[in-house]
Amino acid sequence: MSRHALGVLVLVVPLAFCTSAGANDAATAMQSSAPEGKDEDLDRRTRWLIGSGVGATYLYGLTSWWGDGFGGSFRAEREGWFGRDTLHGGQDKLGHYMFTYAGARLLTWGLESLGHTREKAIWLGATTAFLALSGIEVIDGFAKKWSFGPEDFLMNSAGAAAAVLLETNPKLDRMFDFRIHYSPSIRQDGRRRGWEPISDYAGQTYYFVTKAEGFDSLDRLPGIRYLELSLGYAARGFEGGGDPSRFTYVGVSFNLGKLLREHVIRESSPRLRKVSDNLFEFVQFPVTGTWDERR
Repeated sequence: MSRHALGVLVLVVPLAFCTSAGANDAATAMQSSAPEGKDEDLDRRTRWLIGSGVGATYLYGLTSWWGDGFGGSFRAEREGWFGRDTLHGGQDKLGHYMFTYAGARLLTWGLESLGHTREKAIWLGATTAFLALSGIEVIDGFAKKWSFGPEDFLMNSAGAAAAVLLETNPKLDRMFDFRIHYSPSIRQDGRRRGWEPISDYAGQTYYFVTKAEGFDSLDRLPGIRYLELSLGYAARGFEGGGDPSRFTYVGVSFNLGKLLREHVIRESSPRLRKVSDNLFEFVQFPVTGTWDERR
């Protein structure tokens, strides 16, 4: 269930620390003449980053998700994938993939900013994001109100694996993105929902994006080098007694991240460029393109 995606959102909140003071502290530590002190300081900041995020997530779970208590046995239930007979038309499954994937990549950025080697940051970030969401899923198996979802666990695994694949293969990372667009959905009574990007499945649309910049022959062509081909999916009407409908999208959009990187954000602001790259790596803005919708 994509309510668990909140776990990764809580997990990456401390990244503001990592990308500001944390990065500066890491640089200072790297210059230290006492390697033992540097290692201890890095370990301390790493424990703070991971421990505070995971701890806050599970504390929230105890007060919000597992308030009905736990049963004496472990329960697992198959929820299905993208069929009309599922609870959310597959949006919750894509949510598990998306937030494990994004959480792993953002944690990699944060851990690398702290001073970890890139290789260690990648694997530690992916492992932490995967265990954070999958651990919640396992606890659900013992909760009275919830159950363990094998499909959710598999999507957590896929999201973590995709994060490692793209982080370790810059060429592939230049070619492909996985993004989410959210706009509050309309309730059955005609009112628009509040800002609920985690639980408002009907307001979510997911996109798999192929970027021209990742192909050398296309990246040399003026204009073409800023284009993207997107495949999208959304499910509407699965909650609240609506008319269950699934939608697919094919479209062309502009690579706004590349445009800003090359023409707006200067190289003297590497942190700002990284923030911009991360934003457009995971979030799709519909105003940048056009899509053909099929129901």
